[in-house]
Amino acid sequence: MVGTAGRLMRLPWLSIGIAAACIVSLVVPPLGAFLIYDRNAVASGELWRLMTAHLVHYTDSHLVANLIVLLPAMVFVEIDSRSDLLRVLIVSAIAIGMTVFVLEPNLSRYAGASGIALALVTYVALRGMAGNRRWRAVCAVILMLVGLKLFAETGFGWRWLDWEHESGIVTVTLAHLAGFASGLSVWLVQSMSNAEAVRLWRQDEPALINQGKPTV
Repeated sequence: MVGTAGRLMRLPWLSIGIAAACIVSLVVPPLGAFLIYDRNAVASGELWRLMTAHLVHYTDSHLVANLIVLLPAMVFVEIDSRSDLLRVLIVSAIAIGMTVFVLEPNLSRYAGASGIALALVTYVALRGMAGNRRWRAVCAVILMLVGLKLFAETGFGWRWLDWEHESGIVTVTLAHLAGFASGLSVWLVQSMSNAEAVRLWRQDEPALINQGKPTV
């Protein structure tokens, strides 16, 4: 019984729940309208929209394109650490929402999880650089592709999918840059914390060894 409960707890419930929320917000329009980033509503005090806008998608294809990247990335992180996933999600959601609000004053509405997906992919790839040689090679390629994508979007206005032509959806490059910066920031903070923990442990190790020696 305990084993079954443990296995159930290890399932990526947070990832599944967020993916389900994305789907529900699309099929229940009033919910999507309540969650979407609306600049006037945010300015009026509805600050939750800065975070919940990432659950909202404009079309079926918009949702599917984001979930194809978002869901595997979430599951990959959550299987190792649910708290790490939660940390990346919160940091990136706030950072992207605030970036859009401050730096895109002419953008009245915003929705989509592409920025958060990019944050998670960046985080996974950076953390994977500490893995074995093959996994490091894969992560290096992922980071290179992320860099090329952001460079092409920023410098040349390139888009992976032409949402504007299909349904009038405009890609917000600043949201992708904020997502990348969020994943990088979380990884940097964790790396520095881990390095500090190792340093302190090494400082304490001689004292612990000495404590175990018999006195004469």
